[in-house]
Amino acid sequence: MKDPKKIEYLISLFFNTGRLIKEQSCHNEDIDPISMLKIEAIRLIEKEKPTMKRIAEYLHIKAPSATSLINGLVKMEYVKRVADPNDRRVVQMIVTDKGKNFFKKGVEQMNEKLKEVLLKLKQDQLDNFIQIMEEIKKAYK
Repeated sequence: MKDPKKIEYLISLFFNTGRLIKEQSCHNEDIDPISMLKIEAIRLIEKEKPTMKRIAEYLHIKAPSATSLINGLVKMEYVKRVADPNDRRVVQMIVTDKGKNFFKKGVEQMNEKLKEVLLKLKQDQLDNFIQIMEEIKKAYK
């Protein structure tokens, strides 16, 4: 039988490591830790054309915080609000070219930092990590 305390520790470690990866991947003059929310919001807008409620749910933040985040993205010209011609109450968000460039740069930076960290692992550790991640991925499918 598996030790429940070890499972709890692993879950905590998993999420804390994810948070650290996001924070550490954004240390330069262009990308700050808050930008991770912006990057994730842009990813969601590009993928789904979501409502503000959906953005808040996806990012695990309150609706007013999501509105503030989107207002910031609009101010930075990463996202544009466009009224639906058929129903003026409906406002869609569209990622601008500037927003797409910000997103691309942020993802590239995260990947480079993660690659830098993973290269510090020994080959057998890397192989084990790949196997474990593949098993976790299969469990979620």
